[in-house]
Amino acid sequence: MVRIHDALDTATFDSSSTSGASQQDEPLGQAAFDLHMHDMPLEQEQQGGAGPSDAFASADAEDRFDSVNQKPEMKLVVISNRIAPFDPNQPQTGGLAAGLEPVVERSGAVWMGSSENRGDGSEQPLRLVKTGAGDVARLDLPEADYSGYYTGFSYSTLWPALHSLPDQMSGSTADYDSSGSDYDSYRKINEFIARAAFDLRDRDAFWVHDYHLLPLGADLHSPGIERPTGFFLHTPWPEPDMIKRVPNYRELMKSMLEYDLLGFQTNRDLNNFLACLRTYFGLDSKMVS
Repeated sequence: MVRIHDALDTATFDSSSTSGASQQDEPLGQAAFDLHMHDMPLEQEQQGGAGPSDAFASADAEDRFDSVNQKPEMKLVVISNRIAPFDPNQPQTGGLAAGLEPVVERSGAVWMGSSENRGDGSEQPLRLVKTGAGDVARLDLPEADYSGYYTGFSYSTLWPALHSLPDQMSGSTADYDSSGSDYDSYRKINEFIARAAFDLRDRDAFWVHDYHLLPLGADLHSPGIERPTGFFLHTPWPEPDMIKRVPNYRELMKSMLEYDLLGFQTNRDLNNFLACLRTYFGLDSKMVS
């Protein structure tokens, strides 16, 4: 895991970027967990290695985050694109569902995600369905934006870019309008989910999953949610030359820095992300032990 640097408050964008993000210098958000990493040049870790990447979590950070996890009856909100069926007659499809279903059922967490239905975009009170000790909240995502969000930007742009498969990406930064409809739909769906999550604003922490929801950390703050937020990416993270092929990549990375905790699958993914921060934002990080 990597704890977000408190120096992000004073870091700014390089105005020479050609991406669709704002060209004005803007401060980046401070981590709400109030755990700080001090300035130190970015060091490249060993580049292979499978398994969770813990290289940038200090003992103090881990202790304080664990203290949240160990609270009696912790009120956690899990958010992902899809939700496990919670049906013993249906097989699990994917590690996320298999891993999180028992967590929700036993811990009292709320799991939010897309339903199989589409809506008109109108906002409704969040409906919780009991499952074990926890609850499930299935959202009817807006029909008008779902295709652009799901098939368009998530699967035709982000997925191949994150897996370093440029030939499978639809369009390119050269011919992509930064206000393109797929990207707009991607952002609108994330904003819709954030507004729905506002009903859960008094719970203890928010744990967001995967590339469908890269900007959700920033969007959760917009309606006034002030709880700690964490994010885990279930795909690789590419090198700087690859991520810049994604339209609005700087805006997306900036929004990711609004999370208080970021998790990657391997040391390679973590180091690629930190290399992107250094390359495109001039941000350094500190190795802590």
